[in-house]
Amino acid sequence: MFEQRQFERKPYTETFYFAVTVLDIIDTKVLNLVARGIDISEGGMCIKTDYPLEPGHVLRLQNIGLPKQMGVVRWSGNG
Repeated sequence: MFEQRQFERKPYTETFYFAVTVLDIIDTKVLNLVARGIDISEGGMCIKTDYPLEPGHVLRLQNIGLPKQMGVVRWSGNG
């Protein structure tokens, strides 16, 4: 099978906290949530969370011990 990813994915099974800012009808809210890592690469990571993230959401990762502490959702399995 041909691998189309630019970077090799490796397992990443840590549980961590993150914050996401969401627009509500009247104002914005900052939600502090929990996620579980699935895999990670130089280009991104796959996570599982109970909150329905959407492409474009900006995540602020908290205390995960990785060089990058922010990320943008590029794909979601919600749709």
